[in-house]
Amino acid sequence: MGFTGPKEDRDAIRELYARYSDASACADVEAFLACFADDGQWNTHIFERRGKVQLREQWDQLWENFDKVGFLTEIGSIEVQGDRAACRSVAREIIRLKSGGLYKLLGQYRDALVRENGVWLFDRRDYLPIAEEMPG
Repeated sequence: MGFTGPKEDRDAIRELYARYSDASACADVEAFLACFADDGQWNTHIFERRGKVQLREQWDQLWENFDKVGFLTEIGSIEVQGDRAACRSVAREIIRLKSGGLYKLLGQYRDALVRENGVWLFDRRDYLPIAEEMPG
């Protein structure tokens, strides 16, 4: 994988990743949901969710335990083909838990994106953990 397709699309996709990271850091569920297509998927090692109703439910469940989140993304590849793109990124998360302590996570996303009404959105996010550090 590399960086292919129009620069304007690759820039817009980078902005999508920035919005996603910012939504997580700002605890903004509406901004988080706005990053996904209506039937978008978010799959991890602990859950699989599809559609904005399930995405919101998962967000709410996670944030029951979260006080603050730091979410940093490094994009490894963007391949644009028309109104679809395949991307890969690494995410570093440091989460301050309401119960105290920090939960640290490093993982890789493999993403499928779709452009709808001129806007790039996540159609599917598949997350694989690389390293986890539990509080304590």
